[in-house]
Amino acid sequence: MRYQEEREEVCAYGRQMLDSNLTIHTSGNVSRRVDDGVLITPSNTPYHDITPEDVLLMDLEGNVLEGDRMPSVEHKVHMACYGFRDEVQGVIHSHPQLATAFAAARQPLPSFLDEFGVFVGEEVRVADYAMSGTPDIAENVVKAMGEDSNAVFLASHGLVTVGRNLHDALRVAKMVERAAGTYLWTMVLGGAAELPEEVKAFFRQAFQIFRTG
Repeated sequence: MRYQEEREEVCAYGRQMLDSNLTIHTSGNVSRRVDDGVLITPSNTPYHDITPEDVLLMDLEGNVLEGDRMPSVEHKVHMACYGFRDEVQGVIHSHPQLATAFAAARQPLPSFLDEFGVFVGEEVRVADYAMSGTPDIAENVVKAMGEDSNAVFLASHGLVTVGRNLHDALRVAKMVERAAGTYLWTMVLGGAAELPEEVKAFFRQAFQIFRTG
């Protein structure tokens, strides 16, 4: 079996996603790019039960190259992210509670915190609604994400985050979930204050450096 170490990494980040309360049960999925395509978690399998042998190798067209399990139903979203931005090496689709509330309300999350602008990007926009597993949802994700964000809400569904590796993709997911909670608390206090425009411009530059390494 090729990519043993990389398969183990996919399994490990699936467990971390679950243990970090970014999803429940078998919801969500994890993938990383390799030389021959993409390694991705199988469908409908508890994360602590997934073994390296369960992880599938797929090409960017969505064909299974290695593996006997069914790939995640949202594999099209992952492939679209890799095809859209060359620097993306890891993709995590999660269902965190607070971020999913923004997705369900179809409300974007602005860049209102210093570190948010550096690592997450300009804002977390909401992709137009489409049924899970369809080509439309994949197309809507990359359209909403663009070149200035590492995260996007799936309308009425959840969150997709990307990074130069799975560590970065998971960090972005955690930051979005925490920022979502902070933003909701600011509503009690009268709303989040705007960052100065020159600061936001600096963070945009910093984001592009972080994004591409």
